[in-house]
Amino acid sequence: MKILVIGNKGMLGTDLIKELKKTDYEIIGWDLGEIDITNPKDMHKIEDNKPDIIINCAAYTDVDEAESKKDLAFSVNVTGVNNLAKICIKLNIPLMHISTDYVFNGQKEKYNEDDTKDPINYYGKTKAESEDIIVNSLEKYYIIRTSWLFGKNGKNFVETMKKLLTEKNEIKVVDDQKGKPTYTKDLAKAMINLITEKKDFGIYHCTNEDTCTWFEFALQISDYINSKCKINPCTTKEFPRPAERPRFSILKNNKTMKIRGWKEALKAYLEE
Repeated sequence: MKILVIGNKGMLGTDLIKELKKTDYEIIGWDLGEIDITNPKDMHKIEDNKPDIIINCAAYTDVDEAESKKDLAFSVNVTGVNNLAKICIKLNIPLMHISTDYVFNGQKEKYNEDDTKDPINYYGKTKAESEDIIVNSLEKYYIIRTSWLFGKNGKNFVETMKKLLTEKNEIKVVDDQKGKPTYTKDLAKAMINLITEKKDFGIYHCTNEDTCTWFEFALQISDYINSKCKINPCTTKEFPRPAERPRFSILKNNKTMKIRGWKEALKAYLEE
């Protein structure tokens, strides 16, 4: 099987390539330098390479900037996915696409795969629309919803906290948003398992197990790195951002193999 990973230099894409190299699959990895998914003329490159499945890790993920750069967010997250869906139809191959907990409004404590989407920020709206394109146009697809990603090869909450906890004596962290932190290495393994096990096509929630608030997440990071910085809980209203965040964004993993708890994953990440 030949697997094309688009967005192979991002946080998830890098770990996905590393894990795929442990398999017998033939791997192609492309990033923005190799393909522009927003340009339909670039789709011939995919056709020329004849992959058996496309994994799309490319996305515009800056949640706050998406509020002011709507055209760019739409171009990557919606137009780009539409182009990939069309080439998948032409080649009769599946598309595996990464989505997000932000397709939900956060009013419900936990979300199932078939719960109604109702995003409250523009990033979430573009990801919800990309899901609709895939569901309405493809028969063979995996939509992978995940949340609160951290990994070695990109900007993430863990690295931000490590820096702050080392440099500051006291910080505030939001304690009224709850979700499931997810290690990109664990997510990559779960994604590969879906392909290897030839699981049914559809929407999947893939996260590490157990839940926390950002404040609780920060406390655990502090504990693991032995920081002396004082962490104070605060509310979302005390820490306003351009994009509204869902209060709850806990994805229930009803259809995938259970992944280890986020605390264990965090410890492994920090020790690597």
